[in-house]
Amino acid sequence: MAVLHHAFRRPFTADFEAEVACVFAAWESGDLARLSAISLDGYAKLAEREEVHRAFLFDPEGSATSWMQPDFVSPGLAALAVLADGMAEVPNLSASADTNHYLLETHLPQLGWSVADIALLVHGRPIEAMLQSYVSSVRPIEQGGFRHTGGWTTGQAAQAMKARIDRLVVGPPDGSDESAMAAWRLLADSGALADAHAMLAAIGESDWLVMAITH
Repeated sequence: MAVLHHAFRRPFTADFEAEVACVFAAWESGDLARLSAISLDGYAKLAEREEVHRAFLFDPEGSATSWMQPDFVSPGLAALAVLADGMAEVPNLSASADTNHYLLETHLPQLGWSVADIALLVHGRPIEAMLQSYVSSVRPIEQGGFRHTGGWTTGQAAQAMKARIDRLVVGPPDGSDESAMAAWRLLADSGALADAHAMLAAIGESDWLVMAITH
C-alpha cells in the first residue's frame, strides 16, 4: 500500500479563533458532552469532503466518530473536526512520486537542514501544540486516543522554508561535497524539491499548513 503525503491550507480567520476558543472552553470546563457535540457537529459538515476523509482517516466506516463520544473525545480531535471544513487542499509532497516526502526527510540533512526543520516541512507539529499557542491556560493539552489529527506548521515557518527550498531549486549550496551533490541531484531529479516548492508557495504567512501521511 502506498504511503502518501497530504497537505492543506487553513487560513487564520475570525472563525478560526472562535472555533478554537469554543473547543478550549468546553475542554477547560470539563464539559466532555459539549466537546463531543462540537466534534460531531463539525464532522457532519465534512460529508462531501473526501480529501479530508482520506487524509485524516475520517472514513464513515472508520472509528473517528467513536473517538468523538464523551468518554473518548479529545480537544485535538474536536479542533480538527471543526477546523477541517475551512481547509483547502494544496500540492503535497507526494505529488510527483509517492516517496518524495521520504526522500526529503532522508536527504535534506546532507544539504544543511536540521531534523527539526525537516519535521516542520514533512510532518508539522501536533495539533495540541497549535491549540496551546492560542490559549492562556498552563494546563498542557494532551493527545487523545485518535492520533490522526494532522501536523501543523505556521505560515511564517512555511515561508521561511520556501526561501530555503527556492535556493535549492536553483542549485546545490556553495561548497557542496560529493555526498551533498548526490543528495541534491536525487531531490531535483525526483521532483521532490519542486513538490516542496509548490506546497510551500500555496501557504501565506497568516495560514496554517496542515499535513498528514497515510499508509
